[in-house]
Amino acid sequence: MIKLTEDAARQITAQIKASGGEADPLRIAVTQHTNHKGFQYLMGFDKKNDNDSIYDVRGIKLIVHTDLLDVVNGMEIDFVEIEGEDSQFIFKNPNDPTYQAPTE
Repeated sequence: MIKLTEDAARQITAQIKASGGEADPLRIAVTQHTNHKGFQYLMGFDKKNDNDSIYDVRGIKLIVHTDLLDVVNGMEIDFVEIEGEDSQFIFKNPNDPTYQAPTE
């Protein structure tokens, strides 16, 4: 299913603690770009609905709409620091048509 790197889990946990320690599960959503062949990824704390699946990954509750299970299967979410103080979540999804596997 979905994997979280240590850095991503640490950042999400920090956000939960900053909000008072109580948070809804983290929803992972995927939409198709209108101008591109790739996907756009969205995350946010949300309530579980009837058509959602819930997973515990590194102690973090993730919810995904059942229609997206094939799209997110095998995806890894990482959190990286970019130049300066900028940082962001990175979605590595082999099911995304624009995904390029890392070369070794």
